[in-house]
Amino acid sequence: MISYIVFSCLIVYACVMAWFAFGFIKTHYFRSTYESTTPLTIIICARNEEKTIARCLNTILKQDYDLAQVQLILINDASADSTVYQAESVLKNANINYKIITNPHQKGKKQSITYAISQANSELLVLRDADTFTTSTLWLQNISDFYKTTSADLIIAPIVIANNFGILWALQAIENNVLAVLNCGSAYFNRPFLCNGANIIFTKTIFEKVNGYESHIKIASGDDILFLEDVKKIPDVKINYLKSEQAIVYTYPSFSFKQLINQKIRWASKFKNNKNTLNLVLALLSFAINLLWLFCLFYCFFVPQNGGFILFFVLFKLIIDFLLLFLASRFVKNKGLAWFGLPVGCVYPLYACVVAVASVFIKPKWKL
Repeated sequence: MISYIVFSCLIVYACVMAWFAFGFIKTHYFRSTYESTTPLTIIICARNEEKTIARCLNTILKQDYDLAQVQLILINDASADSTVYQAESVLKNANINYKIITNPHQKGKKQSITYAISQANSELLVLRDADTFTTSTLWLQNISDFYKTTSADLIIAPIVIANNFGILWALQAIENNVLAVLNCGSAYFNRPFLCNGANIIFTKTIFEKVNGYESHIKIASGDDILFLEDVKKIPDVKINYLKSEQAIVYTYPSFSFKQLINQKIRWASKFKNNKNTLNLVLALLSFAINLLWLFCLFYCFFVPQNGGFILFFVLFKLIIDFLLLFLASRFVKNKGLAWFGLPVGCVYPLYACVVAVASVFIKPKWKL
């Protein structure tokens, strides 16, 4: 009976991952034509980001793009540090149309972005987080050309964990890279279920059609995923994934396990308010397959005479995960990440189960 349950779950897991992988493979890499210069507004919401805001802004100013077509709006959400000073130091002599708007008291990301959009001059809106940066100078050009090619209402762009070293970094980077495969693959079948507000593009028109963040304005998180779900309800809406190395935006890893768990709990909190069936199915499948992997691993040790078939489950799941990582590595080329594939593959099931359980019993802690 145990064998039937284990292998039924494995077959379902393999089929679902194959569906995502097929969509990822069928999605062509986008190549810029370097012709369009679409007017656009970049919106960055920052709170206490004095250590990262300068790098974020400098990589925007270094874009190989006509900055006369760019408006930059920085919303300072009542920072208690030198975020505004650092931003002003970078922007004051820059050849770009910019606004720095300071909230007198903390309003949160959704209200801040909503106000920024009301001040935007352009139809095309590009959202970034203050703790991100780019390495390509063609990030904006890719966005402009992709928008011109697809006329998409919402564009999901890739986020990558910046290069670092160590098992904690590798755990985050591998998970993020595999999620990029799943995200891109689901978008190919017009079933996108993930996006990240650190690198997301949409039109002012579609934002107004869904009445902004109004349906979930009282929920602290979800300016990305819950917004995506609202957009998907609009008839004939166009949502595309921008599969391009030049469109990648990098963010920093969590540097402690406690910080990482808190981050995952915050992210998991928005799924409680997400009624997308695909999200629920994937969450349950992921938890079940990782819990079974741990069970099978211990079962092989304690009942070795019956562990042959069970050990096959352990190895086959690792193979599936390695294949997904291989697909991701062709798109996201984190240096040295391949060496951590096996250690992370063995540690990840325990980590995934801890996060799943913690997200149920621990309340998320938001940035002060």
